[in-house]
Amino acid sequence: MLLGASSQYENGNYDLSSVTSDDIDPGVPHGQWLRALTETAIKGDWMALAEVRPEAEDRMGRQQAVDALIVAAAFNGITRVADATGIPLDDNTANVTTDMRNTTGIQRFEYGEKSARYG
Repeated sequence: MLLGASSQYENGNYDLSSVTSDDIDPGVPHGQWLRALTETAIKGDWMALAEVRPEAEDRMGRQQAVDALIVAAAFNGITRVADATGIPLDDNTANVTTDMRNTTGIQRFEYGEKSARYG
């Protein structure tokens, strides 16, 4: 799996707006399964995850599916800790990620005072 900057080294053409849109092909192998796994896990929809995971494992391979869930959980946890403790996004990261945040549409998930921290 690739993050935005690392995709440049892979000569990939990945559409980051696919992160928040089911209608867009992300351009990565098993993109729909990666999205399905991470969405159901992050939403805490355990019944849906129990349905999605076996098919994703069949299509992607068990280890890749598990790795995707581990990465999703780690990023979700890090974000929740930062939000819960009031850690603001530093200016450099905010500046560097402006285009990515706008492209993916993740700004729309912000709430309350949090939105002021992300520019």
